[in-house]
Amino acid sequence: MNLTFCKKIALGTVALMLGACGDINNSWEAKGGGYIKYEINDDGPYTIELDKDDVEPPFYVNNSHRYFYFCTRTAESERGDQISLMVNTPKTGTALTPVARASLNGRLQYVTWLRVKSTMESPLISDSSTIKFDEIINDSLWTADLDLYFKDCRAGKCIDSLPPLHLTGRLRYWVPADER
Repeated sequence: MNLTFCKKIALGTVALMLGACGDINNSWEAKGGGYIKYEINDDGPYTIELDKDDVEPPFYVNNSHRYFYFCTRTAESERGDQISLMVNTPKTGTALTPVARASLNGRLQYVTWLRVKSTMESPLISDSSTIKFDEIINDSLWTADLDLYFKDCRAGKCIDSLPPLHLTGRLRYWVPADER
C-alpha cells in the first residue's frame, strides 16, 4: 500500500510538471506578440497586449520596408485606449522621433496617435517625442522605452491650449518562433 501511494504521488507530480510546461509553447516567444506597459500623465500603469499581427517589424516575412509599426487593439485595453506608432529605421541606443504623418494611399495621414478611453485620435507632437530601442535581437525581439507627447483631443476636438498628453512606457515584442 505504501509503494502504491508513492507511485500515485510520483505520477501526480510528473503530470503537474508536464502540465506546467505545456504553456511554454503558448508563450510570446513561441507564438509572437508582446505588450505595452504605459502611463498617461503619471496615471497608470496600464498594459495593452500585442498580438503578433499588431506589429510590423522591418524586413518581416514578406515585406521589405525599413519601418517599425504597431497599432494596438482597443479590445485589449481595459480603458479603451489605443496606440498607433511608426518609427523609421529603428536602431538600438538612439532616441528616435516617431513618424507623425505619412502618405497612405496618396493621402497624408497621422500614423502615430493615441486614443484615450475610446475618444478621438490625438496626434503626436513630434518635436517632443522619442522612442529608444534598447534591444533588437536578430529581428526577433524588440524592446523600447516610449516617451511620447500627444495633443489633447479627449473633448471630441483637439484643444491646443490644454497641456499635452504625456505617455511614458515600455514596449516588448517577439516575432513568432516559426517566422524567424
